[in-house]
Order: sequence, then C-alpha cells, then structure tokens
Amino acid sequence: MTDGPNYKACSSSEDCGDPGEITCHSGTCVCINSLAKADRYGKCPSQSHKTCTDNSDCFDADAVCKYNDVFHAKVCFCFSILQPVNEYGECISDVPPPDKMNDVFPVQPLGDLFVPADNNTIPDPKLVRNETVPLYKQSDSMSDQLTSIQIFIPLASVLFVLLALFLIVARRIKLCKRKRRKESTVKTTEDEQLLDRMNFVNKNPTYFLSPHDGVKGRKFNIKDIPSEQMKIVDVVGEGAFGQVYKGIYSAEDGSEIRKVAVKVLKEGVSNEVKDDFDREVEIMSAFDHDNILKLLGVVTKGLEGTPYMIFEYMLHGDLAELLRHNDPVMRKHSDDMILEKTDLTDVAIQIANGMAYLTSQHFVHRDLATRNCLVGDGLVVKISDFGMARDVYTCDYYRIGGSRMLPVRWMSPESVKYGRFTTESDIWAFGVVLWEIFSFGRQPYYGHSNEEVVRFLDEGILLQRPEECPSTVYHVMLGCWKSDPRDRLVFMKSHNHLVDYSKTIMRSAHMQSVNMDGEGDLIAS
Repeated sequence: MTDGPNYKACSSSEDCGDPGEITCHSGTCVCINSLAKADRYGKCPSQSHKTCTDNSDCFDADAVCKYNDVFHAKVCFCFSILQPVNEYGECISDVPPPDKMNDVFPVQPLGDLFVPADNNTIPDPKLVRNETVPLYKQSDSMSDQLTSIQIFIPLASVLFVLLALFLIVARRIKLCKRKRRKESTVKTTEDEQLLDRMNFVNKNPTYFLSPHDGVKGRKFNIKDIPSEQMKIVDVVGEGAFGQVYKGIYSAEDGSEIRKVAVKVLKEGVSNEVKDDFDREVEIMSAFDHDNILKLLGVVTKGLEGTPYMIFEYMLHGDLAELLRHNDPVMRKHSDDMILEKTDLTDVAIQIANGMAYLTSQHFVHRDLATRNCLVGDGLVVKISDFGMARDVYTCDYYRIGGSRMLPVRWMSPESVKYGRFTTESDIWAFGVVLWEIFSFGRQPYYGHSNEEVVRFLDEGILLQRPEECPSTVYHVMLGCWKSDPRDRLVFMKSHNHLVDYSKTIMRSAHMQSVNMDGEGDLIAS
C-alpha cells in the first residue's frame, strides 16, 4: 500500500524520527500515543483525537462518543476505521479497506502492540490475535466483568463464612443435646441398677455377716433387763425410726448403778424395722472387744411396750463432733479437750484394732465413719452404729432412686457401682476415717455434691492429704484406697503401721524432753 503526500512513508522506525514517539508500521510512520499517522514531515498532530461528552460533540455521522482506555477520556471514535477522528472531528477517508484494517491496526492490548524501545520491529501481523469486537465495546465489557467480580467475591466470602459458622454452632448444639441425653440415660440406668442391687443387700442391721463365713453354731447371750431397773433421763439423738437416750441402770440387788445409753424404737414402726432391731441385738450380743461398743442387755417391753437396747454410756459422744470441737480453726472454748497428734494417732489405732476384731469374726460393718465411733473417758474409742440416729448427719447420706440412704463419701467404688459390701469395702471406709481424724472431722469431699462424689469414685479421684496429716498416715490411707480390693491394706497391717508411727512420735517427744532437761540443768549449773 502507498501513502498519499500527506503522510510520511518509511521502511523502518529510524525513518520516522524519534523512536519513542513514532514507529514504522506497514510503510507508514504511526504516532505511538495517538495511533495517528505522522505528517509528511514526520510530526505527530498536536491533538489526534477529539474529546467529547456525548455523540452530539462528534461532527461526523460515523463517529460516536465513547470512553477510551488509551486516552483515559471520552473521545469521538469512528466505527468504520476503528480509530479516533482527526483534530477537526472528522473521520479521514484515505484509510485501508476494511479487509486490510486488522493488518494495519489490530485490536489487542497495548502491551502486545508495541515492543520495548530497544526493538525497532513491529510484531508479525500473522501472530497477532484477530479480534472482530470493537475496541470500545471490548473495554466496556472487560470493565463490567471486573466490577462484577469485585462485588461477587467479597459477597460470596461473607456468605460462606456465615454458613460455616451456622453449621458449626448447629453441630455443637446437637452434640451437647446428645451428650446431655446420653448422660441422663446412663445416670438413670445406673441408679436403677444400683437400686436393684441394693435390694439384695441385707437390710439395715448395724453389722453384716461377711460372705466368707456365717453364724452357724454361734451362740448369743442376751441379758434381759427388767424395765423397772432402767430410768431414762435425756435424749442423745433422734432418727426416723427411733431415739437414743441417756439413762441410769440400777442392778436388782442395788450393787451396781451406772450410766447407760438406751436405744428405743418409736411407736408404729414397720415389721421390717422391728426385724432389723432384733437382728442388731443378736449380732451385737456376740461381740466382746475393748473397741466395740458393748451391748449390756435388752428391755423386752419398755414403758410404751416397745423394746430397748441398753449400751454402755460413752462420755464424749461421737468422734466426729469431738474432732470438730478440737479443730484449731474452729475451737471456741479454751476448756475444750485438746487433741494432740499422739491422741489422733491413738484414736486411729483403736479403730483399726476394733475393725481387725470384726474381720476375725467375719462381720462387715458397712457404715464405718467417725460419726459411728463413740469416745468414752480416757479417750477410749468404741465402734458402734446408732443407725436410727442418722438424721443428725443427713448430709452425709445420699438416697439413690428409692433405696435407703447411702454414705457414698465413705463407700468404695464397688459398693457404689454394685452394692457390694465386704471386708475390703470396710478397709476403704477406714481410709476415709483416717482422713476425717487428721482433718479434724471435716466432711470428705466437702464442697462437692454427692453426685460429683459418685463421679470422682468412678474416675479414681482420691481425697488429698490434709494439711497437718503425717506422710506415714497418708500412705496408710492410700493403701486402703487401692482400686483392686485384693490389693488393699488389711486392718492388722494398718494397725501395725500406726503403732510403729506412734512409737516414733513417742521416742521423738522423749528425746526432745531429755534435750530440754539437759539444757535446763546446764543453765542451772
């Protein structure tokens, strides 16, 4: 193609002058910035495009007003030649025919149309993509697509996050409901099973026969005391089925007058309670030990026609109250009995001695606790169970389902789970009694509900060592709390460990006393 005299012809970019502004394309010098042809002198027009606001600003009928990315403004653009109008707002006529238009001005990104300044060659038109969509339409379409993407991506991200949060919350709520439903079902099932098992346990006598032996051939010697020899004075304790009184016993010949404890059934109790009363009389009459409360006899028919059990009287009452009165933090009166560490150890030794005796007689206590140990003159401790006076310690018992009240804080795991009471479960309770003694009568697991205590037992969570408890004694406790009942420390071994520890304390106190006396003699001399 040849150019008219108004345009400068060229064979290379060097013929066009400044290579940064003009380049040679198809034998004609073309202005890089405006896409207009240079004049015959190799000069670019001062303004090779006409700006506009709408189509009325464009004089040529073939021109329209459109935004152009190259000029960053609205310009008058010719449809037929796909280039801006000249400086006069006219579409120039001496342009290549339509079939050659893409060879002269291929529609493509500017980055692909012009090569770097150090390369003076124009890309091969055959390698340039042939687009038939007008430049202004392509720019508007790309701008609209970018705008849509910019709006859609953030909106889609927000919706996705909200949906994920909703699914997570919904799943957690569902899992919590399922867990609560499962726990409720398991708890109800365990309660029912425990209640069923408890129904097979012997009813409420103070002591129970061990499964290792029975009472075959055992003789019971029960003394029948006439009611006129008994005088009831004060109430000591009261429970759901009976009362315990302080009384005065006078021998028939007047040779003996002594204080006694009288256990009396209430009127209108069930036959089951009466049977429990009779069984307790039979069992306790077989005991004869210094650390077991002695049954002196029974009154077959008292003043109101109900039977009485007559026990020896214990001056200081139950051990739990005595310990609490001696708590250094809670002590109120200076004249209260003060229990030293040697006294606490001696109390523990006596209880271990009494329980070893019960084991030798093949009896199981089932409710060993400091509340069921009585203290007499000279700190003599005797194991008992005023079962009908338990209402005084209602907080120590827990009713599972419709069963009897159970002392879960003193019970072994197998007793709680299966209602199984053996010598080994008594050993577990003895460990809790030791904890009570050296914590001055605090309630085991205080601050926790009975339901939590049942869970602690199931998970193997044990009582922590009391502040003033010697490590030797705490090791005895841990020996009583072995998870396998067969591994627990038998009463005689616990008794021997405590006796050895007591001797150590006595020797230490004696040595300290000797040293102090020696220092005193030295000072006196």
